[in-house]
Amino acid sequence: MSRAAPFEKYLEAISAESVRLAAVTVDALDRKVPSCPEWTGRELIDHLWHVQTFWHAQIRAADETARKDPGERSIPEGEQPGDWLEDAAAGLVDDLADAGPDAPCWNWSGHDFNVRWVARRMALETAVHRFDGELTGSDPTPIDTDLAVDGIDEFLRVHLPTDIPEAPEATLGGTLCFACSDADDAWIVEVGAGQLRVREGSGPATACLRGTASDLYLFTWNRIGVDDLELTGDRSVAAAWAGLPG
Repeated sequence: MSRAAPFEKYLEAISAESVRLAAVTVDALDRKVPSCPEWTGRELIDHLWHVQTFWHAQIRAADETARKDPGERSIPEGEQPGDWLEDAAAGLVDDLADAGPDAPCWNWSGHDFNVRWVARRMALETAVHRFDGELTGSDPTPIDTDLAVDGIDEFLRVHLPTDIPEAPEATLGGTLCFACSDADDAWIVEVGAGQLRVREGSGPATACLRGTASDLYLFTWNRIGVDDLELTGDRSVAAAWAGLPG
């Protein structure tokens, strides 16, 4: 986790981004989410609530060897889902803080079995879903630069290494560089034949995408497209990103 932010920053992000998501969707619960059209605003909130309560159960279990089954749970009919999300986020932050970053906790990545991993994952996922919520019920605002840089690194070093070996057909058709315009960070990525190669720094690549760290992070999760970034080189390589697993 070379780009990981301070533990406390993750806790602040989980809280602030959850409160913001609840606020921007309060009058948009029945609208379709443009970036996740299979969801309404209500379903977006419900998804994140389930994710946060899932990790709440893993932290409480304090067991790095096995996944804890959190059991059936749902937001009651007629309740304001944003209120439940805020409560879940507050409880999750309290549990994270009480446990501390080095406490044992299972996760699906196969490494870093500690509470810091969960705090990082939840801060980043909540920020992306806050952006989804703003697209639904408000004007979108960028993700914090340092958090977004961390998020790009997490996607490349945690998500893709988990998913690519299971998808040998996945390929970019060349090397793709991500270059931040508002930070001194860049990565070159190559995917093919079930293998992933990631190198820090800029350099020769088949295609290069340049933009703010927030925009590049949102691109990794297919929240924005190639046309929202500055592209040099082979467009087909950049466009192939949307077809990767993750």
